[in-house]
Amino acid sequence: MVHPSRFGQIFAVVALGLFGLCASVQAQNFSTPTNVSNNTDFSMTPQVAADASGNIYVVWEDDTATNSNILFGRSTDGGMTFLTKPLSNTAGFSYSPRICVDGKGAISVVWVDDTTGNPVVYFSRSTDGGATFSSPASLSSVDAYSASPQVAVDGAGNISVVWESDSAPVGILFRHSADGAMFSPAVNLATNPINPKLTGSLAPQMAVGVDGSINVVWEDDFNFQSDISFSRSTDQGATFSPTLNLSHNAGNSFGSQIAVDLSGNVNVVWMDDTPGNFDILFTRSTDKGATFPSVVNVSNSPGDSGSPQVGVDGNGNIFVAWQDNVPPVIKKDIYFAVSSNGVTFSNPPQNLSNNSGNSINPSMTVDSTSAINVGWQDNTPGKANVFFARSVDGGSTFTSPAQNVSNDSGASSDVQVTADSKGNLNVVWSDNAVSVNQVFLSRLAAPRTANQPPVADAGADQLLECTGHGCAAATLNGSASSDPEGGTLSYVWTDETGKVIGTTAMAPVNVAMGIHAFMLTVTDPGGLTSTATTHVTVRDTTPPVLNVSLSPSYLAPPNHKLVQITAQVQASDRCDAKPRVELVSITFNGSSDKEGNDVQAVGGGPVAFGTDVRSFLLRAELAHGGVDRVYTITYKATDASGNTTVASAQVEVGNGSYGSANRPKRGKGKDKDKDKDKDKDKDKDDKGHHDRD
Repeated sequence: MVHPSRFGQIFAVVALGLFGLCASVQAQNFSTPTNVSNNTDFSMTPQVAADASGNIYVVWEDDTATNSNILFGRSTDGGMTFLTKPLSNTAGFSYSPRICVDGKGAISVVWVDDTTGNPVVYFSRSTDGGATFSSPASLSSVDAYSASPQVAVDGAGNISVVWESDSAPVGILFRHSADGAMFSPAVNLATNPINPKLTGSLAPQMAVGVDGSINVVWEDDFNFQSDISFSRSTDQGATFSPTLNLSHNAGNSFGSQIAVDLSGNVNVVWMDDTPGNFDILFTRSTDKGATFPSVVNVSNSPGDSGSPQVGVDGNGNIFVAWQDNVPPVIKKDIYFAVSSNGVTFSNPPQNLSNNSGNSINPSMTVDSTSAINVGWQDNTPGKANVFFARSVDGGSTFTSPAQNVSNDSGASSDVQVTADSKGNLNVVWSDNAVSVNQVFLSRLAAPRTANQPPVADAGADQLLECTGHGCAAATLNGSASSDPEGGTLSYVWTDETGKVIGTTAMAPVNVAMGIHAFMLTVTDPGGLTSTATTHVTVRDTTPPVLNVSLSPSYLAPPNHKLVQITAQVQASDRCDAKPRVELVSITFNGSSDKEGNDVQAVGGGPVAFGTDVRSFLLRAELAHGGVDRVYTITYKATDASGNTTVASAQVEVGNGSYGSANRPKRGKGKDKDKDKDKDKDKDKDDKGHHDRD
């Protein structure tokens, strides 16, 4: 079905709020409205978004006598002033703007322009806070009639755009981009072989889940009947699930809205006249869009319900707002219902406007604290003004009476509501109070509450390996500390003695061996402090380096004399300047030395094994059978952490020519290489030598 004025309808995108508001509504002091457009043209259909720093961005349609363009305004001072610029700037008519901002502050805008003949969907992006924008890029075919674009981004900044195509190809078209420069080919989501009588697909709405899933609903029209359809992508739009019919009614279903909660549950509302009058129907999927088991009549009233809005909070509670009348009264009010399970809704619904005028076109935003913010158009004062109500208790109660935000002599419409990261609420609308229709913004500053202390986070405990000189370099990291009010923190790090070792969030420090505690103190702008402690353990698991060589390392001839051997021992350790060295053993092959006569201390007697003895006596004696005897001398080095290294060297007794220059060296350390040094003292007296008894 093609219902009247579908191109002029404004469907507000309602999603889970990304930014929190302080949970107080006692003082709803909206700022004096700022004229955002502030020109002589006819301005209308504003859309508003805010980035993580609280900067406010507004786009709208600006009509002149001969054409219309999309204008953009940005405010960095809380909405007090705006800088504006055109985005489309064509000779044709530009309309239906939509805007979104990703986590890094990149701004994406889509709209429709008919300069080339057919209405075409265009896209432009800013990565510098709206100072500059990319040249508009056409996303739809110039040969097709396109309308109702929507734009959304996921947590990684990927951009999704969806729109309706009213001529070949008829359907709901989708394109995706990772950078705003290159877009994927258009995909038609409405292709549905089980409904060959499909005559048109209209008014898509889109919600991106925290998992990056892209969820789209729209109206599919057949012969004098329409349904609500759904499709979903989990691969950034590369593929979409088969189309699901959510309404399955004999009447007309349209005006769908969608919201996805943190658990991935998909919630959809729409208008439906199957009961005989228009009611607000709801369905929910708890299996990530695979099935929608049942449809619930939320309004269930005898009047004509319309303009539904849906939102969710962090706990998965579902909020629905809509306009409705109670016959025989024709005027409408704004109603609200809440559900914790998607099966039953509060009944009867709350009347939020509850006044003598006509209240229509609600816009709803649910922030991350679960505060529910609803604005709407109300003509109770005589001309339509913008009214507002808020709930901080999950929808049990709302501020009453509703507050008149625009409160002027003009006619207000096109209400949109969003929250920023500072806890402020931004409301935009169009208004002709200054003779020509202009775009206005009013801001509800977050109520001031008692200053809360900051939260200190000194980071996880660290286990480090000693890197030299008995210490290790560490970086203390308190960057996870925070202030509930978002204030700038000051940092002081102290060691175990109370000495200040750093005054920044991240502080480099050299830490000695052992376990050490470091305290972080953070202070907020109000002077409140908080402390946290982290521990750094520095250990040494690397053994010392030990090298042993012997002189002489070859004894000949085997004259049965005791020869003094001197050990050159080099022990080093990167974390212990003086590792402990000890002689472990002296062994040899062949016959045993039961009486201890072949290995003696200098001066006689047993060798003091287990001490750092570097000189001893070995007998120049062959092994049994007349073969060379090999003495193996083993040392051990132990560092302060108990890590040990063992190294050996050897002395050989042989029949070679005494003093031969070609005798092999007995190696150093563990290598056991042969020593080429020769004993040139053969003919000397036996000073320092002991004969066998």
